[in-house]
Amino acid sequence: MIQELSPAEVRERMEEKGAFVVNIVTAWCPDCTERQQPNFPEFVKKMAAGGVVVYQCCVQDEKLVFISDEHDSLVNDFGGHGYPRTVLIRDGKVLDSRKEVMDGLALSMLADDFFKQLP
Repeated sequence: MIQELSPAEVRERMEEKGAFVVNIVTAWCPDCTERQQPNFPEFVKKMAAGGVVVYQCCVQDEKLVFISDEHDSLVNDFGGHGYPRTVLIRDGKVLDSRKEVMDGLALSMLADDFFKQLP
């Protein structure tokens, strides 16, 4: 299971200066809950095999209603609306932010792209 982080926890991880991935999702979005979810465990395994931890942050329970101002701010800082959004962070900076990557092949290719951006 993927660890769920709050926006504050995501920002704390960013201060630690390591590399990690945050998957921004919403509870109402079928792209998040039905299309990406079955394929995401393989992406998580592939990233973990390369030493990169993947976290998840749910930002909305209802469409267009953020859980908090911090959730809204996190989405804006990580590239804006469009879910699911998968974000690569290294040394406190967003290196890459992709929205609506859902199928197994696309997620595998995304992992490869992310690894190319890491030392």
